[in-house]
Amino acid sequence: MISFTFATDLPTMQLNHCFSLIESTSREDYERSSFGWHPTRKRREMEESEMRYLQVYKNREGERETFEGFLSFMITHDSSPAVPVLYVYEIHLTEDARGKGLGRFLMDKAESIAHKIGVQKVMLTCFVSNTIARNFYDRLGYRTDACSPEDRTTRRKVVKVDYVIMSKAV
Repeated sequence: MISFTFATDLPTMQLNHCFSLIESTSREDYERSSFGWHPTRKRREMEESEMRYLQVYKNREGERETFEGFLSFMITHDSSPAVPVLYVYEIHLTEDARGKGLGRFLMDKAESIAHKIGVQKVMLTCFVSNTIARNFYDRLGYRTDACSPEDRTTRRKVVKVDYVIMSKAV
Protein backbone atom coordinates (compact mmCIF):
# COMPACT_ATOMS: atom_id res chain seq x y z
CA MET A 1 0.00 0.00 0.00
CA ILE A 2 1.23 3.51 -0.79
CA SER A 3 -0.01 6.68 0.88
CA PHE A 4 0.38 10.33 -0.09
CA THR A 5 0.53 12.87 2.75
CA PHE A 6 1.54 16.48 3.28
CA ALA A 7 4.02 16.97 6.11
CA THR A 8 1.42 19.04 7.98
CA ASP A 9 -0.92 16.02 8.00
CA LEU A 10 1.71 13.37 8.75
CA PRO A 11 1.10 11.79 12.17
CA THR A 12 4.06 12.07 14.55
CA MET A 13 4.51 8.28 14.64
CA GLN A 14 4.88 8.14 10.85
CA LEU A 15 7.27 11.10 10.86
CA ASN A 16 9.30 9.27 13.51
CA HIS A 17 9.43 6.17 11.27
CA CYS A 18 10.73 8.29 8.39
CA PHE A 19 13.30 10.07 10.55
CA SER A 20 14.54 6.80 12.08
CA LEU A 21 14.97 5.34 8.61
CA ILE A 22 17.04 8.36 7.48
CA GLU A 23 19.13 8.06 10.61
CA SER A 24 19.78 4.35 10.12
CA THR A 25 20.53 4.56 6.39
CA SER A 26 22.26 7.93 5.97
CA ARG A 27 23.52 9.33 9.25
CA GLU A 28 27.09 8.17 8.58
CA ASP A 29 27.03 9.75 5.11
CA TYR A 30 25.87 13.04 6.63
CA GLU A 31 28.51 12.89 9.37
CA ARG A 32 31.29 12.39 6.81
CA SER A 33 30.01 15.18 4.58
CA SER A 34 30.26 18.96 4.59
CA PHE A 35 26.58 19.00 5.62
CA GLY A 36 27.19 17.26 8.94
CA TRP A 37 24.48 15.43 10.87
CA HIS A 38 22.03 17.84 12.53
CA PRO A 39 18.96 15.90 13.70
CA THR A 40 16.97 18.96 14.78
CA ARG A 41 17.58 20.70 11.45
CA LYS A 42 16.68 17.52 9.54
CA ARG A 43 13.38 17.16 11.45
CA ARG A 44 12.54 20.81 10.78
CA GLU A 45 13.15 20.23 7.08
CA MET A 46 10.97 17.13 7.18
CA GLU A 47 8.13 19.12 8.76
CA GLU A 48 8.13 22.00 6.26
CA SER A 49 4.56 22.74 5.22
CA GLU A 50 5.20 22.17 1.51
CA MET A 51 6.95 18.81 2.02
CA ARG A 52 4.99 15.85 0.69
CA TYR A 53 5.45 12.16 1.47
CA LEU A 54 4.88 8.95 -0.42
CA GLN A 55 5.01 6.16 2.16
CA VAL A 56 5.07 2.44 1.46
CA TYR A 57 3.53 -0.12 3.80
CA LYS A 58 3.38 -3.88 3.46
CA ASN A 59 -0.09 -5.10 4.27
CA ARG A 60 -0.52 -8.84 4.77
CA GLU A 61 -3.94 -10.15 5.58
CA GLY A 62 -4.41 -10.65 9.30
CA GLU A 63 -1.17 -8.83 10.16
CA ARG A 64 -0.31 -5.30 11.18
CA GLU A 65 0.96 -2.95 8.45
CA THR A 66 4.73 -2.79 8.20
CA PHE A 67 6.48 0.46 7.22
CA GLU A 68 8.83 -0.23 4.30
CA GLY A 69 10.02 3.19 3.25
CA PHE A 70 9.22 6.59 1.86
CA LEU A 71 10.04 9.31 -0.62
CA SER A 72 9.69 12.98 0.34
CA PHE A 73 9.55 15.83 -2.15
CA MET A 74 8.72 19.47 -2.56
CA ILE A 75 7.86 21.65 -5.52
CA THR A 76 10.56 24.32 -5.61
CA HIS A 77 12.59 26.29 -8.16
CA ASP A 78 15.78 25.38 -9.95
CA SER A 79 18.46 27.99 -9.42
CA SER A 80 19.18 28.86 -13.03
CA PRO A 81 16.97 29.29 -14.86
CA ALA A 82 14.36 29.76 -12.12
CA VAL A 83 11.82 27.16 -13.26
CA PRO A 84 9.60 24.98 -11.06
CA VAL A 85 10.97 21.52 -10.31
CA LEU A 86 9.97 18.57 -8.18
CA TYR A 87 12.85 18.12 -5.74
CA VAL A 88 13.23 14.70 -4.12
CA TYR A 89 14.56 15.38 -0.63
CA GLU A 90 14.72 11.81 0.64
CA ILE A 91 14.12 8.29 -0.57
CA HIS A 92 14.79 5.49 1.91
CA LEU A 93 13.75 1.85 2.16
CA THR A 94 14.10 -0.61 4.99
CA GLU A 95 16.68 -3.32 4.39
CA ASP A 96 13.96 -5.95 3.84
CA ALA A 97 12.26 -3.77 1.21
CA ARG A 98 15.36 -3.19 -0.94
CA GLY A 99 15.92 -4.96 -4.23
CA LYS A 100 12.20 -5.45 -4.91
CA GLY A 101 11.57 -2.51 -7.23
CA LEU A 102 10.09 -0.20 -4.59
CA GLY A 103 12.73 2.49 -5.10
CA ARG A 104 12.05 2.55 -8.84
CA PHE A 105 8.30 2.53 -8.11
CA LEU A 106 8.60 5.57 -5.80
CA MET A 107 10.78 7.47 -8.28
CA ASP A 108 8.32 6.65 -11.08
CA LYS A 109 5.50 8.03 -8.90
CA ALA A 110 7.44 11.24 -8.25
CA GLU A 111 8.15 11.64 -11.97
CA SER A 112 4.49 10.99 -12.78
CA ILE A 113 3.39 13.64 -10.26
CA ALA A 114 5.88 16.12 -11.77
CA HIS A 115 4.55 15.43 -15.27
CA LYS A 116 0.90 15.76 -14.19
CA ILE A 117 1.44 19.15 -12.53
CA GLY A 118 3.45 20.48 -15.47
CA VAL A 119 6.89 20.52 -13.86
CA GLN A 120 9.69 20.02 -16.38
CA LYS A 121 12.22 18.14 -14.30
CA VAL A 122 12.85 16.14 -11.15
CA MET A 123 15.96 16.95 -9.12
CA LEU A 124 17.72 15.38 -6.16
CA THR A 125 20.94 15.52 -4.16
CA CYS A 126 23.08 12.42 -3.68
CA PHE A 127 26.22 11.92 -1.64
CA VAL A 128 29.19 11.13 -3.90
CA SER A 129 30.13 8.37 -1.44
CA ASN A 130 26.76 6.64 -1.94
CA THR A 131 27.72 4.73 -5.08
CA ILE A 132 24.73 2.38 -4.83
CA ALA A 133 22.33 5.33 -4.97
CA ARG A 134 24.34 7.05 -7.72
CA ASN A 135 24.18 3.90 -9.87
CA PHE A 136 20.44 3.57 -9.15
CA TYR A 137 19.77 7.14 -10.31
CA ASP A 138 22.00 6.66 -13.36
CA ARG A 139 19.94 3.60 -14.35
CA LEU A 140 16.78 5.70 -14.04
CA GLY A 141 18.17 8.32 -16.42
CA TYR A 142 19.30 10.96 -13.92
CA ARG A 143 22.37 12.97 -14.83
CA THR A 144 24.54 15.54 -13.08
CA ASP A 145 22.65 18.84 -13.26
CA ALA A 146 24.26 22.05 -14.55
CA CYS A 147 23.84 23.60 -11.07
CA SER A 148 25.75 20.80 -9.33
CA PRO A 149 28.89 22.10 -7.62
CA GLU A 150 32.30 21.11 -8.95
CA ASP A 151 35.61 20.46 -7.25
CA ARG A 152 37.53 23.70 -6.78
CA THR A 153 41.22 24.41 -6.56
CA THR A 154 42.57 26.64 -3.84
CA ARG A 155 46.17 27.77 -3.50
CA ARG A 156 47.25 24.58 -1.82
CA LYS A 157 44.79 21.85 -2.66
CA VAL A 158 41.75 20.63 -4.53
CA VAL A 159 38.55 20.82 -2.49
CA LYS A 160 36.41 17.90 -3.59
CA VAL A 161 32.62 18.16 -3.45
CA ASP A 162 30.92 15.43 -1.46
CA TYR A 163 27.51 15.61 -3.11
CA VAL A 164 26.09 15.83 -6.59
CA ILE A 165 22.84 17.41 -7.75
CA MET A 166 21.16 15.21 -10.33
CA SER A 167 18.15 15.82 -12.54
CA LYS A 168 15.95 14.26 -15.17
CA ALA A 169 13.59 15.92 -17.62
CA VAL A 170 10.02 14.60 -17.41
